[in-house]
Amino acid sequence: MKESKDLVNSSNIMFATVLTMLLLAALITFGMLTPLIVRLTTGVEMSMSAEYFNGRSALPTAALVILLTMCLLYGYFGARKTLFVGAFTVAISVAFAFLSPFGNLPLDVTIPVVSMALVTTFYKIYMSMQRDSRVMKLRGVSAHVIHLGIILILIGIVASSNMKVDGSAVVSMDSVG
Repeated sequence: MKESKDLVNSSNIMFATVLTMLLLAALITFGMLTPLIVRLTTGVEMSMSAEYFNGRSALPTAALVILLTMCLLYGYFGARKTLFVGAFTVAISVAFAFLSPFGNLPLDVTIPVVSMALVTTFYKIYMSMQRDSRVMKLRGVSAHVIHLGIILILIGIVASSNMKVDGSAVVSMDSVG
């Protein structure tokens, strides 16, 4: 394997991805074990709500999606274009955070990141369809269909967490309808 002296290469992108995944796993594990440790040491019951995890895992998850997008593109685009796509995604996310087109900070930051991941996944599916062998086409497409499913799950999590409508109303028995 040819070693690259560039800062952005497949090994470094993969290393950053693994470190980000470890950070995310440590945050989630710490959050899950904290109530158990508190209960065992003090006897006090406590629970961690979704807000605890959402606030702490949002940035590492966004970074992980950007890094995974860069991993998918590196083989086709090379170091400069891959770095440009990653930097462009971050810049658009920051711009959306300030402009707030959706009026919801988590959605504003997430939409560019997930959109770039979707475009990249569809690009990889398209490139897989350009292969000669039917078996290789199926093999390439099936791997990226899994990526597409993961991206759709992320979209569902972000949308359901940030687009809740909570409210209550009192309806009298005398009203019609």
